[in-house]
Amino acid sequence: MAGSHLKLMLSRFGIKPSACRCNKRAMHMNAMGNDWCEQNIETIVEWLKEEAAARGIPFISTVGRMIVRRAISNARKEAERAKADT
Repeated sequence: MAGSHLKLMLSRFGIKPSACRCNKRAMHMNAMGNDWCEQNIETIVEWLKEEAAARGIPFISTVGRMIVRRAISNARKEAERAKADT
């Protein structure tokens, strides 16, 4: 669930959902799965860029890509752990 991991990572930087589309987009990412997120990383980075602009937060696309990739990686690891536990 890459969307959940992305939200968690951003919250560690003090960036939390407010009156935005963040929760809906995170749920969409979770529903579509890790492969979709990986194939659509530029779309997700664009979402982050839009939200950063709306909040007046500086945004660097390279850093955004790194964060999204890490969220996907964390979600894949979580899925593998869950699979191993069954």
